[in-house]
Amino acid sequence: MRRFFIVLLACFAVAGTAVAGFSFAGVLGPQSANRTTATEVWVWAQEYSFNLTSTNVQTGPAVTSVPAGPVTFHVKNVGTIEHDFSISGQKTPTLNPGDTFDLTVTLQGGQANYACTIGEHATLGMVGTLNVTGQVQTTTQVITTNGTTITTTQTQTQPTTVPKPTTTVKVTEKEWKITLPTVTKKVKKNGKLVTVTSIKPIKRGLIRFVVTNKGKLGHNFVIGTGQTTVLKPGQSQAINVLLGKGSKKFECSITGHAKLGMRGTLPVT
Repeated sequence: MRRFFIVLLACFAVAGTAVAGFSFAGVLGPQSANRTTATEVWVWAQEYSFNLTSTNVQTGPAVTSVPAGPVTFHVKNVGTIEHDFSISGQKTPTLNPGDTFDLTVTLQGGQANYACTIGEHATLGMVGTLNVTGQVQTTTQVITTNGTTITTTQTQTQPTTVPKPTTTVKVTEKEWKITLPTVTKKVKKNGKLVTVTSIKPIKRGLIRFVVTNKGKLGHNFVIGTGQTTVLKPGQSQAINVLLGKGSKKFECSITGHAKLGMRGTLPVT
């Protein structure tokens, strides 16, 4: 009788596992795709252009789009001077001729601008844009069995959706300053009321930054995982960036520009 009871419990466990698997598949839906490994892209940097390929061959098939999710960029400097590769707010170190570096970035759906941020390399042609298809959704499942906790994380690429930005922020750049909307208030200092100007806080969510370069040199704008292309004087570009609560640093990532003053912090509430 005891053996029969054990066998019966085992049958229920198998049946329960099958039902759970069916339910999970239903949640993902037929259009979802689990991402267990990063998409690989080979990047060849030279004077003054990038070549992106799907294989480790400089003349291989060109890459103009990637699925949303983790992407590993295998960057190699095949030029004769220093270069780097910057995308989605992250970049490689400066690469000498012949150097390589692997940069893994999680890309959201839409467009991802990339550039070399050394000197005027970007304005000379070392810029580009990748189309990113789908949206990234990460789910975490925690299971506790006999006191043992197992946590699993899955990254899925969902069909592309086009959410609407909740706020629009106008950004102006020039040598050597980035200007965002400000607020003024009076505070007490040494017993006297003084007027203090600071960057206007924004509410968290999907933020649309409209960036205009009013300077005489090329500049870009980087905040969170958002990055404009390198804008020529007089050029504008809008990017959408998802920002959570906290203080978010922004800058022009062209080498040396942030140190000269093109950086700041945006309060997000």
